[in-house]
Amino acid sequence: MTVTLLIAFAIGGIVNAVVSARIDGVLFPYIKKVGKKRYLNLGILGDFFIGGFAALAATALLEPTTLVKGVGTAVLAGFNGFSFLAKNALARSGDPEETAEVDKLYKKFMQDTPVDNKNNKEQ
Repeated sequence: MTVTLLIAFAIGGIVNAVVSARIDGVLFPYIKKVGKKRYLNLGILGDFFIGGFAALAATALLEPTTLVKGVGTAVLAGFNGFSFLAKNALARSGDPEETAEVDKLYKKFMQDTPVDNKNNKEQ
């Protein structure tokens, strides 16, 4: 099981890094100064970790029975990266009101449906 998780992490990380590089270009880690504070942007390394952790979560939750299914799960989770982690967290929320609010913000973030900020309703 440990080897499967390591393979899933690596595959998910590579897939998410490649997808992110195709969308945004390759950003290497750098330090950004804002005012007097400095922030570390991990760039493609951060994308690798996001995809890797998404693949770990998917593999741990779905428990694929074969290596081929594990690789497929890791590829799909790595391809989705942030959205997989956000939707998984949303599904585990027990409060229906909180779930609705998070789902609304998720849809706004993913630009699935435009949200009217005045009335906080979907158009």
